[in-house]
Amino acid sequence: MSVKSISVKVLTALALVGTVAVAAPATGFADEYLHTCDLSKKIDELQNWGADKSNNIIVYKDSARADSWFEGVVSQGQKQAMACNEHWAPSTFYWVVFKGRGYFQHKGDGGYRNWAFYGVFDRDGEKVNFHAR
Repeated sequence: MSVKSISVKVLTALALVGTVAVAAPATGFADEYLHTCDLSKKIDELQNWGADKSNNIIVYKDSARADSWFEGVVSQGQKQAMACNEHWAPSTFYWVVFKGRGYFQHKGDGGYRNWAFYGVFDRDGEKVNFHAR
């Protein structure tokens, strides 16, 4: 094997590895995406952009929760991010995907920058009661 053929194989391998390394962050970014001015966008992502509407889902900013309880949790997560139009300290945002019953007691002002929810529910003011799916 000549030096020339080895260098071509190494460059080819590097090119293939480089392509995979460049593609990998795009997937990670989609999982980490959070539009803090419109939390309903995270619900869209958690529903696989409308493909799976079989769960109850809530997304909320840490300061918007007074109390909550959920059963049949399928997945959940959290992310620290700068809140909508705030630049001094990050907030923690949470999401819960669940099939069972549950409730969420909201506090503070409303709007998609503080909370968003989807599923089968009844709402009485600041309290949302979810029904099993």
